[in-house]
Amino acid sequence: MLAVDPAAEGGGAGRALVTEVVALARAAGRRHMVIHSTPWMRRAHGLYERMGFVRRPDLDWQPVPTVALWGFSLEL
Repeated sequence: MLAVDPAAEGGGAGRALVTEVVALARAAGRRHMVIHSTPWMRRAHGLYERMGFVRRPDLDWQPVPTVALWGFSLEL
């Protein structure tokens, strides 16, 4: 799970976190990555899409009835 304090949004912390986990996945030989995000985190969705992730509604799920998660995937 990745998170950025709302007070720090827009400062590059989110991009740095995603860049690092993508690099770690590649170094581990992974070929595909999935990120889940809540529907209201629109800034994060834009970041993921700018970094090459594709919105994948088929990967959406609800770990509990009150929490919806949207899927985004990236081919590494």
